[in-house]
Amino acid sequence: MASDMRRAALLAALLVVAPTSVAQAQSAYGVIGGIQRANFIGGGSGEFTWRTAYMIGVVGDYPLTETFSVRPELYYSSKGSSVKTERGGPGDLAFRLSYVQLPLLAQLRTAPGGTFRPHMFLGVSVGALLRCQLAEQRCKDIADFNESRFDLSLVLGTEIETRGGAVGVRYEAGLRAVEATVRGNAIYNGVLSVTMRYRVRGG
Repeated sequence: MASDMRRAALLAALLVVAPTSVAQAQSAYGVIGGIQRANFIGGGSGEFTWRTAYMIGVVGDYPLTETFSVRPELYYSSKGSSVKTERGGPGDLAFRLSYVQLPLLAQLRTAPGGTFRPHMFLGVSVGALLRCQLAEQRCKDIADFNESRFDLSLVLGTEIETRGGAVGVRYEAGLRAVEATVRGNAIYNGVLSVTMRYRVRGG
């Protein structure tokens, strides 16, 4: 009986404290943009190398505690890869893939206080393909290239926030092949991004 009462008292305390902690940490909304180094990775990526691309969109932050939050994002992302030259560097010919991305991230940050506040985040991103081109030619017109209409990737990154703004670095590793016609020779998106974020509301 005493054990049951202690459990009930502990549960009641948690129900009281948890909403209070969440209420103290307000939801926030902002804009995000960045420069990307995009490349194809995987078994069929030998002929490709990086290209410079970009991303731009919006980001939310929904705290569950003072140090842990759920971070959804929605942004336009340019990916793809350059075709290697004979010397192995990026050439003028490139695959340009455009996506609308919807990442859902779990974010861990240091406790409030101080000028700088580091963040770490991890999650998955789903993307819908808007366009795929090799130079001026559409990918669907290229023989033996069957692009996937959806993208799935693992996202890992870090940020340092100060005064409503943040600078971050993230890497997206593709989990769904961009093109997988030949078994064992699939290609995936790989993207390293340097981002800037600005909080418009909340926080």
